[in-house]
Amino acid sequence: MMNIKTIVLLLIALGLGQTASAQKYFVYDGDEFSIMFKCNSDNTQVLDVQFSAKDDNGEWQWYKFDVYDSEEYEDTETAGFTFFCKDGAGNKYAVDYFRDLDFVMVYAVNADGSYGSEWELERRADE
Repeated sequence: MMNIKTIVLLLIALGLGQTASAQKYFVYDGDEFSIMFKCNSDNTQVLDVQFSAKDDNGEWQWYKFDVYDSEEYEDTETAGFTFFCKDGAGNKYAVDYFRDLDFVMVYAVNADGSYGSEWELERRADE
């Protein structure tokens, strides 16, 4: 017979497994880097934004963006949103997601708030 501690641990493990499998991942690739959005199961909320970059060994790794602000444009002609992010080195970016057009634009944000370099990323095919 299982004790209460075993039952509780089993329920927690099952709950975590269902939560993890319910998340959706969307990856957008460019020539220099990729962006990944981790969303809730019904795709109504972005839970995490990450970018890919080469590490010191030249291997591609995923790194978490620090999202410090966002704007929603769901009621516009090109529904979507913008995330204002900072990488680990303190560089700032604006990540524009155009939901209806299914692509992402990333802009480097200069110290004065203006946009600098820009990159267009296309959605990776679902595997």
